[in-house]
Amino acid sequence: MDLQAQHVLDRLAALSPVAPADADDATWVATFRCGVALISTFASPPEPVHRVEQRVIAGPGGALPVRLYRPAEGRLPVLLYLHGGGAVAGAVDIHDSPLRALANRSGWLVVAPDYRLAPDARFPAQVDDAAATLTWIAAEGEAIGADAGRVVVAGDSIGGAFAAALALRAREGGPGLAGQILLYPNTDLRRGADYPSRNTENGHIIEAAGLERQIELSLASEADRGTPLASPVLSDGAGLAPTLVVTNECDPLRDEGEALAARWAAAGARVEQHRFPGMVHAFMQMGAHVNAAERLFAMIADWLRRLD
Repeated sequence: MDLQAQHVLDRLAALSPVAPADADDATWVATFRCGVALISTFASPPEPVHRVEQRVIAGPGGALPVRLYRPAEGRLPVLLYLHGGGAVAGAVDIHDSPLRALANRSGWLVVAPDYRLAPDARFPAQVDDAAATLTWIAAEGEAIGADAGRVVVAGDSIGGAFAAALALRAREGGPGLAGQILLYPNTDLRRGADYPSRNTENGHIIEAAGLERQIELSLASEADRGTPLASPVLSDGAGLAPTLVVTNECDPLRDEGEALAARWAAAGARVEQHRFPGMVHAFMQMGAHVNAAERLFAMIADWLRRLD
């Protein structure tokens, strides 16, 4: 493991609260949300961007907050970003620093919805909110200075799974996507999914029992686990927008992310897959301590430039 990443893991272990073994759902969720929020304390100081705007749009569950990070004036292509957090935690605020960096490095308008969280709103509520945001971009592109014909969806962790689900939906109709960026995504929510990295890297940000509890709390039914929208590794990649998949060597989700990339590439999709050596889950949010975060931003910006 990279020494900088190990330092962050050691600090998180010392700072993060631990829920009692017999914690009820409410206690477990509150504890987990606290731990997710702590990761953001390792982020780089938030960079200034040209303008940050907060909008509230009509979502399928009511008012849906959406934040726009604009790196420059003019009509810009859009990076629709879906944050991680296991579907039960996380927020745009927690991702504020990396989202600013992505806007500045890429020159793209970053649009980030604060989608509904489980267990109050269970899957596919999060994908529905992402789809509503994509529809809003298509309808309001001129008004918000967006090139609605060039929208790439991106997300990290479970946000990567939601991004993949949105791309699968977009393939079937509605507003289209120019690409998708999946950062160390969950891709297989089936019970008992067996990937070596889930064992060899267990406890590096994600631990097995916690991952299973997130899944239980986020899905509406057991049957959801085996659907391609919830487990995109089961999907056929044919006809999907160009895709960048990023995985980490020391991440329990490494192997399922790479399995998705291989499956989609075999189906004829245009897929680039990169593994960051020595890196752990969520390292994009550790930029003040982990130099590889800046390399990730540069990789994403380069991929978006080549997509144009």
